[in-house]
Amino acid sequence: GRRPLRSEIYNSALDTSNSQGLPKFGLPLAPGTSAAASDHLALFADFELDPALPYPFHAPGETVSDTFADFPGTFDPYPWTTTGGTWQGAETGAASAPGFRAYGPAADPSLGFIPGAGSGTATASFVNRSATTLTALHVAYTAEQWRSAQNGSADTLNVELIENGVPKPLPALSFTAATHLPSGPVSGGAATPKSALVTGLSIAPGAEFQLKFSFAPGPGSGPLPADVFINEFHYDNSGTDSGEFVEIVTSPGFTGTPADVALVLYDGADGSTYGSSHSLSTFTPGNETSSGHKFYSKAISSLQNGAPDGFALVVNGAVTQFISYEGSFAATAGPATGSSTNIGVSQAGTELAGQSSLGLTGTGGTASAFSWTKFTGLPYTAGSANSGQTFTLPFPPPQGIAIDNLAVTFVAPGDTDGDGMTDLDEFLFGSDPHNAASRYAVTLTRTAADKLTLSFRRIASSSYLLESSTDLIHWDTWKTYPGGVDSDTDVSLTISPSNPERFYRVRATHP
Repeated sequence: GRRPLRSEIYNSALDTSNSQGLPKFGLPLAPGTSAAASDHLALFADFELDPALPYPFHAPGETVSDTFADFPGTFDPYPWTTTGGTWQGAETGAASAPGFRAYGPAADPSLGFIPGAGSGTATASFVNRSATTLTALHVAYTAEQWRSAQNGSADTLNVELIENGVPKPLPALSFTAATHLPSGPVSGGAATPKSALVTGLSIAPGAEFQLKFSFAPGPGSGPLPADVFINEFHYDNSGTDSGEFVEIVTSPGFTGTPADVALVLYDGADGSTYGSSHSLSTFTPGNETSSGHKFYSKAISSLQNGAPDGFALVVNGAVTQFISYEGSFAATAGPATGSSTNIGVSQAGTELAGQSSLGLTGTGGTASAFSWTKFTGLPYTAGSANSGQTFTLPFPPPQGIAIDNLAVTFVAPGDTDGDGMTDLDEFLFGSDPHNAASRYAVTLTRTAADKLTLSFRRIASSSYLLESSTDLIHWDTWKTYPGGVDSDTDVSLTISPSNPERFYRVRATHP
């Protein structure tokens, strides 16, 4: 009988033993193909992908929302575009590398960013697919802080609405990261709800507009150091050599992965390489400093005992460090070129095992800020800072902030729930325009024989005027409450009865 046609998608991420991938033709499979990646035929196809379509509004009163559910933090979420940073994946505030990421647990992520050399932007596109011109929007989102640098940079998140290419700043939606929190991950991501009513728009049916979120470094910020360098190693001791290792540090501005870094061993006798290349992905991660510097160490047996020998550090295919001990030499093979830089200190072969490694000491954030020394009589510190070594940054360190729970409402021009208040007024006062039972109320209650308490709800995005009148015709402003505060609040004022009797009212306006 006829055999059914079967196919399989080739998962290159699981192909750990075939760095070249599968060929697009021929049998059998390429030698060394990992069985975990594919045990049948690979299926290849060319796909033409349409650009991401904007968020659509189909009718007045509709709300478009996005909680970034299942977002992995490895690409622009649909239908957003980002600039100013690379995607770093998903995490909960532990990482310090600049760029975009998905902050929070996998079940409830948010779109986050850590500033590096400059700002980053995330822009969402919308389209009016209704038959009604859009004149007002209500925008709400949650600003979150997932990583803190105490006394660090007061980084900001600002929002603009772009209509016909013209940006309209929305200051009520701005957020400034806290700088007083302890350094490190912020459990749960400190959340601050933000909302604003945007009026005066004229977005015709079929027209598009954008919301642009800009993550900006705070005052005094600068680019994070991005270098990767050898920080400590041990190669010789009395008797049979033991505990040989190399430690590498990545700086907080490094946006690559451990697989982008490799250590190559050099024999100074003839300038050639020896042993195998050691990817940083094979090193053991160690501590991370408050400045964001990360330590990686690896036990490497049979490091040669000098006269001279050395290491080349290769980052993204380029040699960034070529150092040697017990003298210098010229490279004749491998990735390095030219002469090595002698670190100026060495091990004599008489040191006790477990002591007297060679490493960097001093204060700073880059390799050039430190100097090589021999830690005579001191134990190795593989995976952590060396004795007398302090990591700092030349600028205030950045914060990790995010946006989540975006909700954008097409404010209907009329009174959707028929309660006598237009939808626009209901958004100003904070009531629900889709629920006639949701009504804004100002209360006046007697709390003592000679005291009255006036109470009302103050919505963060609206400005309020508390007015009084003796004749319901002429009104005087008694109190003013500007909009753009961080959260909704309940206002209570004590009033002493007086003659003549007075009437009170609350007016809400757009800031």
